[in-house]
Amino acid sequence: MKVNARIRTPQPDASRWLRQTLGGAAIAATLHGTAAHADAYCSMLHGVQNTVNIGGHLGLAFGGLGWPVKLNYGLTLRVGRQGAGFARIEGMGISALHLTAGATGNIKDSAFLEGGFTGSIGIESAAGIHVAGGPGNPGVGWLLGGFIPFLGSGNAWTGQASLLVFPREICFPSGRALRVGSDFALPPVLASSAFAPVDEALAAGWVGDARAELASVPAFLRLGAELRAVGAPADLSRDAIAAVEDEQRHAAATVALASRWSGGALAMVPLVAAPRFDRPSPAALTELALEAWHDGCLGEGTAALAARWGFARARDGEAAGALARIGPDEARHAELSWRIVEWTLRTGGRSVRNAVSDAGSVASVPGAAAEEDVELLAWNGRLTGRELNQARAEIEQKAMRRLRRLLDTTA
Repeated sequence: MKVNARIRTPQPDASRWLRQTLGGAAIAATLHGTAAHADAYCSMLHGVQNTVNIGGHLGLAFGGLGWPVKLNYGLTLRVGRQGAGFARIEGMGISALHLTAGATGNIKDSAFLEGGFTGSIGIESAAGIHVAGGPGNPGVGWLLGGFIPFLGSGNAWTGQASLLVFPREICFPSGRALRVGSDFALPPVLASSAFAPVDEALAAGWVGDARAELASVPAFLRLGAELRAVGAPADLSRDAIAAVEDEQRHAAATVALASRWSGGALAMVPLVAAPRFDRPSPAALTELALEAWHDGCLGEGTAALAARWGFARARDGEAAGALARIGPDEARHAELSWRIVEWTLRTGGRSVRNAVSDAGSVASVPGAAAEEDVELLAWNGRLTGRELNQARAEIEQKAMRRLRRLLDTTA
């Protein structure tokens, strides 16, 4: 088979044989070794440690010049993460243009505060201070604040309430996520600093998949225990436990691919997750229903479709073999989640129904698409960021229609 010169394949040699042998031992230790706690969280679609981000916001502005209520829209450049500087250009309807520079900081990834200096250009010019804050994380948050002028027109004050989004920091976990509060836990990677990646993009992609697959193992173990605790039908708990073996196989295959493209054997520290409740309650059923929707119907549904698309174009034998197994397994796991959603809707009462209905009416925000080597990714069965967004959108559209039918039939 003729291989495109742009596609860099590892050359067979004694050192590669040794690395893959060590990789097998690392995989075995990863899957069967003593479990350990870790607090590594979900790397977002393009990495959780992006220090330069561009975001946008859209919402309403109040007061000031012009109409009392007007559209608020703008772009923000953020440099840094937990503590960062930012520059923003935003419109207050058509009456004013604000230019702001300042500092922002996150509070335990659940809220943020920001402040700075603003110049207002419009019907009347002014300068002053900007203060804002609100609930949110590095990817999405509510921008609640305003502008207080101290130079120029005192009538130029404004308040705002807008949704602020930084697409590169949004996370779509592959498959069922291991949730810790409002975040996702991923196992830390153990690797030698002496490794020289054969291809950085492929190495990073397969490492991300391997971490997500390994995190699914304790997620399904916890799910099986929690389903038993709330009195779910025995087949739901049994199938959740059966999914653990699927995820172990997925983890082994993706760790092997990650090791191959990273230039050396990788190992990952397994996680543990204790059940969060031990008896039926409306809160427990709501939690199970929402996780089944987000992580199963949508997350594993997207993972299954991405694996099918990847397999159809893969020309690398090892990648194609892994994707051939992952696709059908993830589709089966997604169907398990649909069965969990249906059971919780039938037994959980109005609170579960309202929560699921609300969740099923909100579409996710697409992640940013970066410049990528499309041919190389396709050869290895991987999707571009744009294609992953397309897969997610397709699954969401189908899932929302299916959920509406399910809500009707279980009423």
